[in-house]
Order: sequence, then structure tokens, then C-alpha cells
Amino acid sequence: MDDLSTRLSVWLALTLFVAAQVARRSTTAQTRSVGRWLFGVGWTAFLCHVLLAFEVHYGWSHATALAETATQTEALTGVRIGSGLYMNYAFGLIWLAGLFSWNGSDARTPTRFTWLARAFFVFMIVNGAVVFVEGPQRWFGLALVGALLYTWRPSMPHAVAP
Repeated sequence: MDDLSTRLSVWLALTLFVAAQVARRSTTAQTRSVGRWLFGVGWTAFLCHVLLAFEVHYGWSHATALAETATQTEALTGVRIGSGLYMNYAFGLIWLAGLFSWNGSDARTPTRFTWLARAFFVFMIVNGAVVFVEGPQRWFGLALVGALLYTWRPSMPHAVAP
């Protein structure tokens, strides 16, 4: 059950993240406001995922988490490296920064930082929700990535940073 909670919390977080980005594209302030709420609840679900992972899988040991991340990466890529753990920390911090910088007007043009943040988010979500999972989860991850890329397409004037 604990592992299920860990997995469900991250899927909930990613789903809410994508839903928030869709809502952010809205032309109505009320829908964008709902998007900010979804964005915040999604970040909270992500934080719960991190806390659950440390409780259930790593015994509150950063060294264990780093070693396990390296082992998982080696099993998939052949390279033993645990830097993905630090990238997950960055993912959460950038998401949190996005929550604090969310504004009511999304009519501005995305900045270079916005595109860098988006590229990082897509990279992380593809790895976490497509590459490092199997079966139906992979298809759901692909659907989330597809929705996110569609939402962030440059032709829409209302898009801003995650």
C-alpha cells in the first residue's frame, strides 16, 4: 500500500501540473485562477510523493536515495549515476518558484527562462513518466507529455512559465 501511495501521489502531481497548464491558457481570469490552485495542489502532491519515497523506500537516508537512483539509472542506461535525484529536487524547486510567480495575466510572451524551464519539465516528465515506467503507466505518461506539449505550443499567445 505504501508503494501504491508513492506512485499515485506522483501521478496525481503530474496530472494536476498538466491540468494547471491547460487552465493557464484560458482567456478567463477565473479559469486561470483555478489553474493556479491546481498548480499548487499538484506541487503539494509532488512534495507528498518525495516524502513518501523517503519514508517508504529510502528510510530517510539521502545516501540510500542517491544509491538507489544510481542503481535504477544503471539498470536502464548502463551508466551508474545518481544525479537524477538532484534533478528531482530542482524539479520541485522550479515548480515551487512557478507557483510563486504565477500571475493573473498570461498575455505576455514566454521568455527564454520560460522555455528552458519547460524543456527541463518535459525532460523530467518524459524520464519519470515514460522512460522509467512500463505498461499502461507509460501510455498515460505519453498522454500527459502530449497534452503538455500541445498546451505549450508557441502559436498560443497566453502561455507562460510553469
